Amino acid sequence: MGHEWFKKRGYRHFDAPVGLSFVSSVCSPAFVAKHSWLPLIHYVKRVKRYKPKDGKTVYKDRDIMFASHRDTCILAKYAHETGKLLDQHYEHSKLSDHVIAYRRLGQANYDFSAKAYRFVQDHQPCVVLCFDITGFFDNLDHAILKSRLKRLLGVKELPSDWYAVFRHVTKFSKVDRKTLEAHPVFSERIKGGGREPIATIAELHKAGIAIVTNPDKFCIPQGTPISSAFSNLYMMDVDATMASACAKIGGLYQRYSDDILVICPVHQETEITKTLKAVIADHKLEIKDEKTERAEFGTGSDKSFQYLGFDMSKSGASIRPSSMARQWRKAKRAITTTTKIGEKAIAEGRANKIFTKRLRKRFAPVGARNFSKYARYAADAFGAKQIVRQAMRLERMVDQAIREIEKITNLSNGS
Repeated sequence: MGHEWFKKRGYRHFDAPVGLSFVSSVCSPAFVAKHSWLPLIHYVKRVKRYKPKDGKTVYKDRDIMFASHRDTCILAKYAHETGKLLDQHYEHSKLSDHVIAYRRLGQANYDFSAKAYRFVQDHQPCVVLCFDITGFFDNLDHAILKSRLKRLLGVKELPSDWYAVFRHVTKFSKVDRKTLEAHPVFSERIKGGGREPIATIAELHKAGIAIVTNPDKFCIPQGTPISSAFSNLYMMDVDATMASACAKIGGLYQRYSDDILVICPVHQETEITKTLKAVIADHKLEIKDEKTERAEFGTGSDKSFQYLGFDMSKSGASIRPSSMARQWRKAKRAITTTTKIGEKAIAEGRANKIFTKRLRKRFAPVGARNFSKYARYAADAFGAKQIVRQAMRLERMVDQAIREIEKITNLSNGS
């Protein structure tokens, strides 16, 4: 029996990485039903975002939690099962083209964005509305999620194994990573290699490190293998309602996680927004008006809209400036690291130059699976030369930075 859902993971947690014998055990519902779950490890991920409307860079903090190796293995298996059942539901309900996040569709973000852009061009005059659900994962209601899961499985009550998984995701417990890093022994284990667990539960208690259980009847952790599948499951009725409502007025509905795109005739904007807010409220979620992006096409407006990393206006499509800046920061970090390693090797007599071959391969415009290749695929999808120009500009900047390294090497060798 294949285990395509299983992936080897090497991070440190409260248990050691699992082998194939445990993977096989996970296929037994009785085994999963009796499984003893461990706390998640929590940390805050700060995401940098550029707001072109204000010309400002803002930071958004996300609470990320990751599960132990054994728990992750189980969650991955049940996420796979959930995903398969959801795909069948989407196919049967004709929703496959509307729910585009966390699914293996053989398409990339540029395909979905280009489809939306073509729809805009073919249906002018129209209005594009980009909605953001406030605190999505933090506000998913457990009773609604349980109801959707029972419906998906076709049962009146959850089987014991599914209930165990559901309970772990809703009544999760967590340990803050900062408290582990502040402990002299646990911090060394986190930094060190090998398979040794960071700590046992007994050691955590002895060290006075808090294990906090979710006290609420809402919120699921963001970062576990099943989080994304459960978020799609939660939105089943929202997707059905909105896809149908948009189809009736000649519009388009797409959802990527908590980002919702609606394209519709301008005169239908108020009614379709009202429909969306009502069904979202029924799911105990909220959309804030101040976060909604709006752009009209075919009415004389020059406003653009951003969607899945692309900026689209009547003059064409391009990659968002913030995405380009992020790629340049990645390149600079890689170049700085290569320079430091190379200079140290030269100083210690282990090399006579800084090796840049790997850098060039990583950021090469052709061959490698990298941003440059992604940009060229995106340019083809949109038919946008501007995206190719953006990629070439970045490539020139990277090439110049690498040449500067090579120049330093030549000078140090007296060339």
